[in-house]
Amino acid sequence: MSKTQKISSKATPKKTTKANTKSEVKLDDALKLALKLAGEAGTLLLKKQLKLSSLKIKTKVAQGIASNADTESEQLIIDGILKKYPAHFILAEESAYTEFKGEMSRYQFLKEKEWVWIIDPLDGTNNFLNGLDYFGVCISLVHYGQPVVGVVLRPTSGECFYAVKGKGTKLINLWKKNSRPTVIKQTSNKKPLKNSLMVTGFTTEKGPVFEEEFTLFKNMVGTSRGIRRMGSAALDLCYVCKGIFDCFWERGLAAWDVSAAGLICLESGVKVTDYSGQKFHPFQETIVAARAPLHSEILSKFSNSL
Repeated sequence: MSKTQKISSKATPKKTTKANTKSEVKLDDALKLALKLAGEAGTLLLKKQLKLSSLKIKTKVAQGIASNADTESEQLIIDGILKKYPAHFILAEESAYTEFKGEMSRYQFLKEKEWVWIIDPLDGTNNFLNGLDYFGVCISLVHYGQPVVGVVLRPTSGECFYAVKGKGTKLINLWKKNSRPTVIKQTSNKKPLKNSLMVTGFTTEKGPVFEEEFTLFKNMVGTSRGIRRMGSAALDLCYVCKGIFDCFWERGLAAWDVSAAGLICLESGVKVTDYSGQKFHPFQETIVAARAPLHSEILSKFSNSL
């Protein structure tokens, strides 16, 4: 299937109505596929990281870097999805960059499409290429702009977070044969901001937006226990879900960075919004994830800082 069929608005999947679409895709089947493909992609990435010197690296203007590890992982996932769901749209990071030249606004038409798979084949490429173990594989299925299935795998540990809308979040170790899923559910975090450990990232583009984010960062440093900058937004969000971090925020992320992990957070009891408090969807410009009531305290701090 051509690149245009994967991500372009010119593709025309079989027409359906909102009333009958949920019966056409069994979400448990979609989850099984996403878990299988995440495991295969994770295995590929671990093999590639053992041979970093042989990878071909390219720079994407204002979008960081990529290597053939990214593209091969992405193609593996795309091929697996299209084999089972040939009529679905696919938005994948490397293909999207080729198609849209890094202009994220150009793919926002996809939030109006019925079924869209959103993929980040390697979230944390800088970490990966420097031999760090903090990177992930992200696969989600989105229904009219809202994630309904989400999978995030950390290949180096085997930790795999997954969620189906309305069915909660679970954590399993894909590399352990007899690993049993653990349910993650916690609806509140009563820590005050001053005792909270935060995690964030920065936009890759310098200028006024960067300066605003850096100002916010400095203000948050002064009012929290500490802030980490780990290099994988998807894993950061999953570790907010797990309770390791108390809050994640960032501006300028793409849908593939947050779609799967955003659903994983929501289904685990984490509140996810944009900076203004608007309900989460993968195509927002900003994101804040924390459990209540800490989430409200952070939004209040943001409104006083920006």
